[in-house]
Amino acid sequence: VTFLVGDDEERYEHVTKAILCIRSVFFRTMFGIGMKERDAAEITVPKTDLASFTAFIDYLCTDQLDLGEGEGEQARRALVLRELAQMHQVP
Repeated sequence: VTFLVGDDEERYEHVTKAILCIRSVFFRTMFGIGMKERDAAEITVPKTDLASFTAFIDYLCTDQLDLGEGEGEQARRALVLRELAQMHQVP
C-alpha cells in the first residue's frame, strides 16, 4: 500500500498490509472489513509530516524508534509518534 502523508500528500510507498495488520488494530480493521481502504492502492494520512510517519511505520516494521536529531526535534517527534500510535491503536 502507498500512503499520501500530510497536507502536501508526500508519498510513502510499498508498505505491506500484513505487517500493519499484525501490529495495529486500526489497520487490521481498516484492511479486514469492507472499508474503502481495504482495496485502495493509496491511503491519505492527514495531520502529520512524512518524517514522523516514516518513523512510525519503521517502528511497526522493525521495532526500532527514530526520534531524529537534536533535543527539540526528539521531543517533537516523540509527541507526534505518541499521537500516531494512539490514533492507529498501537500499544
